[in-house]
Amino acid sequence: MDLELRQLRAFLAVASELHFSRAARRLHVSQPALSQQIRALEKSLGTALFDRSSRATELTAAGRVLFEAAPRVLAEAERAQALVTQAARGAVGLLTVGSVGTALASIAPRILRLVRAEFPDLQLEVSQYDTSPQLVALADGRIDVGLVRAAQPTETVAVEHLVSEPLLCAVPTDHRLAGGPTVDPRELADEPFVLWPRPLGRAFFDIIVSYCLGHGFSPRIVVEGADIETQLGLVAAGLGVSLQPSYYANLRPPGVVFLPLDGEVPQVALQVAYRRSDRSPAVAHFVAAAKECAASG
Repeated sequence: MDLELRQLRAFLAVASELHFSRAARRLHVSQPALSQQIRALEKSLGTALFDRSSRATELTAAGRVLFEAAPRVLAEAERAQALVTQAARGAVGLLTVGSVGTALASIAPRILRLVRAEFPDLQLEVSQYDTSPQLVALADGRIDVGLVRAAQPTETVAVEHLVSEPLLCAVPTDHRLAGGPTVDPRELADEPFVLWPRPLGRAFFDIIVSYCLGHGFSPRIVVEGADIETQLGLVAAGLGVSLQPSYYANLRPPGVVFLPLDGEVPQVALQVAYRRSDRSPAVAHFVAAAKECAASG
C-alpha cells in the first residue's frame, strides 16, 4: 500500500463536501484531476471509498473509517516534517554543554537563556568541567560544546575568544597585604600559594607561573584545590595567597580580600570550544549565542 499525502488531502476534501465539483474548486484543481487522485487512492487501498451509484456522493464503510483516521495521519506527517525542519536548524534534540565554574556563575546562564528562548524544544544538558577535562570530553564526543579558560586549540578542538579578565590577588582578611589598595607582585615572592592542580587547567596554571617568574620568583605552592570554593576556603584559612581571574571577586567569599596587582597584569580568557568536525546547527547556535552575550557585556 502506497499512500500519498496529497491523495489523503484530496479524499478529505471530497468526503467533507460529498461533491466532487465543490471539492475540486476548494482544492483549486480540475474535477478530472481530483477524480484521478481518488481512483489512485482507492486502487492503493484495494477498496472503494465513495458510493457513486446514486446521484449523491456518499462514503462507503471503508470511506468512513478513512475519514476518521486521515486527519490524524496528516497531522502526524506535518508534525514529522516540522521536527525534521527544526532538527536541520538545530532547534530540537540534545546539546551537551560543559562549563568551567566561573562561566556557570557569570555568562553561561545568559547564553543558555538566549539559546532556550530561540529554540525552546532543544534539550540542554549542562555539566561543570574544568578546562582540561572539557577538552578531552570534546575530543571524545562526550560533550558537544564547552566554556573554557585559557585553553589552546588543538587539531580536534577549536577555541574562540569570548571575554578576558585580569588576574587579582586573593589574600586572607588578616594578611599583611589585605589593607593596601594594590599588591606589588614582588611582595608575593615569599608567600605560600594556593593554586589549581595543573592537570585541570594547564594553560591557566602556566600563566600564573610565568607571571611570577617574570617578577623574579617561582610560586611556592603549598596546597592545591580542585575547585574555586576549596581554594578560596584555603586562602580564608590562612594557608596561602592565590592569583585568580577577577570574576571570583564577585563571589565575595568570607575571610578573603581580592586586590589588584600593580603593573601589567595577565588577562585570562574565557572561551567557547567545540569540535572542528562538528557541523551541528545546535552547536553553531550556542557559539553564536556565546559571542552575542560576550559582546553585550
